[in-house]
Amino acid sequence: MSSRNLYTRFLRQLFPLLALAYLLAASLTAWLYYQDQITDAVNHRKQTLDTFAHVLIKPLWDCNSLTASGIIQAMILQPDVLGVSALDQCAQQPIQAGALPQPGDKDTLVARLQYIDEMDRAHALGELRIAFRPISIFTAASRSLAPQLAVFLSMLAAVLASALWTFNRTIGQPLSTLRQAMREHQPLDPIPESWTEELTEVTQTYNTQLQDLRRQARHDPLTGLANRLLLEEHLNRVILQVRRAGSQGHVLLLDLDQFKPVNDTLGHAAGDEVLRTVAQRLLACVRSTDIVARLGGDEFVIVTSDSPTDPQTHDIKALLERIEQALREPAYWQGTPIQISYSLGLARFGQDDCTSASLLAQADAEMYREKNKPPVG
Repeated sequence: MSSRNLYTRFLRQLFPLLALAYLLAASLTAWLYYQDQITDAVNHRKQTLDTFAHVLIKPLWDCNSLTASGIIQAMILQPDVLGVSALDQCAQQPIQAGALPQPGDKDTLVARLQYIDEMDRAHALGELRIAFRPISIFTAASRSLAPQLAVFLSMLAAVLASALWTFNRTIGQPLSTLRQAMREHQPLDPIPESWTEELTEVTQTYNTQLQDLRRQARHDPLTGLANRLLLEEHLNRVILQVRRAGSQGHVLLLDLDQFKPVNDTLGHAAGDEVLRTVAQRLLACVRSTDIVARLGGDEFVIVTSDSPTDPQTHDIKALLERIEQALREPAYWQGTPIQISYSLGLARFGQDDCTSASLLAQADAEMYREKNKPPVG
């Protein structure tokens, strides 16, 4: 999997956070358990000290060294006891087992031993020292923390799996679908309702930009008319439609006369205004099923045909009259009238075998014959 893959980056960013959460949870759990162990140990140690101190008093008072030594040996068998020491006054020597308890050690507890006789008189017998095993956070963790950490680890694994599933459903799959649409240069419509607001907005922006790019690729930026690409696509479709329907169509190629002097004398801005004016007037002359295109420069093309979807009759003569009347009026640039003259070539198509290129070439040839005719009179 690529290091730039979205899932890889997501895991790289999420996993350290989950690992940190796991360590924090483990540390907090160990510390809390350690505090509980300390509290329990203090109570247990005191109880152990008091119990054995009470048991030792009678044997020490009776000078029963054998019993006292047995009790000391029993004490050392306790799992949390390291060493025990008690003074046998009768033998004038200490009774010890295990490690020697050190005075002042925080893990060593001391109990004074005294015997109360029938007269309620107290007789000091010495003291009992018990050295207990130190309690550390690691000891506490090793005893019972492992199962809890396993539970935490399982929970984090479940969180990671849920996060990946949610990520894939809300981000991964939609982005993959959008990327595939972008690779194929196709709009993504309709946009799934389950997508997030952000992804929906991005997809809408992509669809709009794709629509704009497609329009720019097929339309003339100056006049907004179809360009050569869209013209040829449309003309090829119309040729097939006319051939199937047994009808006919026409290609009109119109070239403006004396257009270069307009640019030379009034400037290109004036020439652009003339082109826009001609484009608007030609559009007003045709039906919605016809197409008007600009080939570039000062050349325009109209494709018209009998259309089964348009009840208006296809009448080429009426169209030519409308064009002549529309272009008879001058264009204006900053109040200056600019007369429009043009030459027009016509190519008819129907059941004969033709292509868009051959029809445009035929109309172009007719236009140049018209342009090169000597003036009448």
